[in-house]
Amino acid sequence: MQLKVYSCVKCVGDDFIKYGKTNYGKQLYQCKFYKAISVLYSYNRAYKKDINTKVIQLTKEDMGIRSVARILKISTTALLKIIIAIANNIGQSLIPYYQTYELDEMRFFIGGKSNVMWLVYDINKSTHEIAGFYIGRRNSKTLNSVVKTLITPKAKKNYPDKLRNYQYLISKEIHSTKRYGTNRIERKNLSIRTHVKRLNRKTICFSRNILILNSILKIYFWIERKNL
Repeated sequence: MQLKVYSCVKCVGDDFIKYGKTNYGKQLYQCKFYKAISVLYSYNRAYKKDINTKVIQLTKEDMGIRSVARILKISTTALLKIIIAIANNIGQSLIPYYQTYELDEMRFFIGGKSNVMWLVYDINKSTHEIAGFYIGRRNSKTLNSVVKTLITPKAKKNYPDKLRNYQYLISKEIHSTKRYGTNRIERKNLSIRTHVKRLNRKTICFSRNILILNSILKIYFWIERKNL
């Protein structure tokens, strides 16, 4: 989309002369009457029709915010707004009834190593699809936010690790901590850390806030490549 500004920013004059360029290479013009300087032609690429598809593709390829902004030639602020808007329109996938699930927690940082946070999520033991996830401290409130997503689908069995909190959050009938019960989700942890750089163990790539990380994980978990 191209936005044209025909008049001076300080008066109604329309007589201009070239006056150098901006740091981004855009031509500047000076009003002959008021001497005000402005950019007559500006391009807003953030409103292109296919911008959402490109943002999703590059995000799922684990490109950082600044990298995506440079490739698409849009501002980081506009990109963050697009990512949040995409995530808000992503609905949680339907959880089938009477399935078996594995639960686990993943440790990472928000903003720096002094701020430790946890990603708690569950996967279907058969399909390996992620039913739900939550970001927060490693406490009962965070764990329960994921556990309660499996109450309505009436999960047959839940296989978490041996963290004591699960004993009070999951009923004894479906709670199990048998050996090798979390093999699939432990392997999923490795895949997530490999694909999402900001969750790597030894890295300087941290998310600045939970909202952006939550939005990126929604895109990563619940948008299939075949639908792009």
